[in-house]
Amino acid sequence: MNLRDKFKLKVLQSNGTQYEMFFNEVMKNACHEFQSVKPHGNIGDRGNDGWIQRTGAYFQVYAPEELFKNTEAAKKKVKSDFITLKAYWEQISPIRSFFYVVNDKFQGVSPHISLVLEEIKSENNLEKTGVFSTSNLESVLFRLPQESICSLLGVSQPQVDQLYDDRKKVREFLDSMASVFDELFNLGREAGYFFPVNVFTFISEWTDSDWQFRRLLSSNENIQDHQVNMRSQLIKMHNQVRNDNYYEYIGRSFKYKPPYDLDNRNELIKSKKDSMGKFINKFAESYVVVSDYST
Repeated sequence: MNLRDKFKLKVLQSNGTQYEMFFNEVMKNACHEFQSVKPHGNIGDRGNDGWIQRTGAYFQVYAPEELFKNTEAAKKKVKSDFITLKAYWEQISPIRSFFYVVNDKFQGVSPHISLVLEEIKSENNLEKTGVFSTSNLESVLFRLPQESICSLLGVSQPQVDQLYDDRKKVREFLDSMASVFDELFNLGREAGYFFPVNVFTFISEWTDSDWQFRRLLSSNENIQDHQVNMRSQLIKMHNQVRNDNYYEYIGRSFKYKPPYDLDNRNELIKSKKDSMGKFINKFAESYVVVSDYST
């Protein structure tokens, strides 16, 4: 699992309090001026879950279940909580911007929340208001040094280094056959009728270097299976052309040219296109998985 997947899992598993703690830790790492507010007795935090005094930026964190049950209730809550914030904190440090932090589970926040924040901005002459979503938190987190990201997500640096090295190896695997992708994906099943000579030559040379292929296999078994499948489909394409005497070299392609007087000539051509199309589709399916892993 990569770091972004780890982040998404942490977000999805966090309840209101857990998410508030995670938000505060990320912000403290990202901005040394950010201050958390610890609730005191029955007065709580007076609507302030974190702030940056110099810029007058204040943050309130909400659990998603507080937001979406009722539009009017959610709007009233946002305004009420801002009033609580302003009544206590304005005298300590003027409020210039107000951010509504919510663990939206990557689903987005209803437009009515943005609307009420604009009303708060206008009514209180603020410089800025806005929703601070999980996507915003993700952006802040992944601008941090990698060791900080690992610490916040509970991942060891060696694990990340191993993943980085493995992905680098898989990218090299894909780069080694970059010339093949455009040709095959553009042609599709038509490659069964005109098969590119450069692709045929590449497969011949590439499959002769088994050690090179093995060197670039991922340590992730699922990805490795897809790499093996990509190679297998290329070999099947190569064998279809090599083992059929009706394929004729015509310069840049091998053209499938069964005799014109064959009764089933059209059916033969169609069958070669269909089989090649299946090989390419299976190759492409694995390519998508391997490519996603490598990024």
